[in-house]
Amino acid sequence: MGNSREYLIKNIVEISHKLHAMGWVANHDGNVTVKFEGALLATPTAVSKADIVPEMILTLDMEGKKVHGIGKSFSEINLHLAAYKTREDIAAVVHAHPPFAMARGLINGGDSCGDFEIVAPEAIVSIGDVIPAARYAFPGSVEHEQIISEALSRCDVFMMAGNGVLSVGRDVNEAYLRMELLEHLLKIDYYAKSMGQVMAIPDEDRRKLLEKRAAAGLGPKGVHSSSPSPSPSSLPSPKSPGSPGHQKELLKELIAEELKKVLKEQK
Repeated sequence: MGNSREYLIKNIVEISHKLHAMGWVANHDGNVTVKFEGALLATPTAVSKADIVPEMILTLDMEGKKVHGIGKSFSEINLHLAAYKTREDIAAVVHAHPPFAMARGLINGGDSCGDFEIVAPEAIVSIGDVIPAARYAFPGSVEHEQIISEALSRCDVFMMAGNGVLSVGRDVNEAYLRMELLEHLLKIDYYAKSMGQVMAIPDEDRRKLLEKRAAAGLGPKGVHSSSPSPSPSSLPSPKSPGSPGHQKELLKELIAEELKKVLKEQK
């Protein structure tokens, strides 16, 4: 039986190298943490993810203070701590800047217009039907931590205005794969929109897919009661502004108005 700590460190190093190879980080961007025996294993600051080796991985306590290792903890450790405090099922956090997701999060400063409605059925089962683009907040601020708690109470991966993507999982590979899937879908969405009108999934099919997601045990669990719950107005729905459902309703209203005008003119 292998050493669990060494195995987790090996995974962190591999994921760090993948983040760099995929072009999702530059300079010293990105950070990775994994829970282990009441502590965190974490990548250090001021090191390219391409250069991370096992000896560099730090051990931090659950307050983010260094317990063991060479180098310093990264400045955004509070983002990771906020994630772990929000949900007890989270065992790993990955933060990076995938280009398509980073760009989407910048739309309209990260308000609901940047939220991404997924139309690939299998992906809805994997990561949900709407991926939020959280509003902007100054890095390291209390508001930033609150935004993370709000987002993770309803999803496993989301975009942050001006700060890339935060993804969580039961292990570091799951957290990475959720980020990978989001970036892949956003790239497809970008190309699809350049070719024409993107299809919409019927509301009933969307409901069934979300039921399959829940049945598979996917989605947020163990959300701490102290975490703020999203208000109804902040939860995207199939008929939220800009969504296919909303566009259909708007079109019906416009057609009805035009018919009224025509009939009035004929009288």
